[in-house]
Amino acid sequence: MQETGVISDYVDMLAAELIFDRSLSRRVRQEVEDHLWEAVAADPTGNVLKAQQRAIANFGDARIIAAQFAVIFLAKHSRRVGVAAVLVIAGVFIAMKARLAWYAAVQWAVCEDMRAVSGIVASIDRYAFWLSVIIGLGGFAYISSSRIPSAFDPAHRQQLRRFFLLCTAATAALVVSVISDGVLTALQLRGSELSAELLVPIFSMAIEIACAGGLVFYIRRITQRTASTATLLNT
Repeated sequence: MQETGVISDYVDMLAAELIFDRSLSRRVRQEVEDHLWEAVAADPTGNVLKAQQRAIANFGDARIIAAQFAVIFLAKHSRRVGVAAVLVIAGVFIAMKARLAWYAAVQWAVCEDMRAVSGIVASIDRYAFWLSVIIGLGGFAYISSSRIPSAFDPAHRQQLRRFFLLCTAATAALVVSVISDGVLTALQLRGSELSAELLVPIFSMAIEIACAGGLVFYIRRITQRTASTATLLNT
């Protein structure tokens, strides 16, 4: 290992351990490299090679440091998932209420022959939505009250699994609710002629679909990152 490459090789190794998130990897690499060179500059011995080796030894094993960064990264993103789930559910609720208020304002009612079907779908919609609210709030409370651990150990992995299971259940219930809303909207607009009045229910449904789809994508992305982190750290 050449004199000028000791720190470079160390931060390259650290960055490789954090490759599951390239932005985090680059940022940590730069910050650690700057810190190590500051330590070398402050070393009184004047021996650059020894100073680099000493700075690295004092900083710690690259694998352990990477694991600590990974735990913090996953903990922060898990909390963001919890917040995102609550906000998405709130967004769907607002879009739903806006559409119902519009129906009432324009006195738009379901056709008589579709009211029985509409009632069944509305019941499914109601139960699915409030189930997503309860589970979503429960998942948010669970992850928010959990402390950030010092290592990506089995207990922390189990904690994340339980949290993602809650998020998945809340999202599944929300998807059922959004699908039910879509069916109700189709029944409500059945036989209607194309007009500007259709824009509000159609736009509100588009918002619901986008919210639910975005939450599914976000949860899937964080779940994959959690799995890749466990693989890279061999835990």
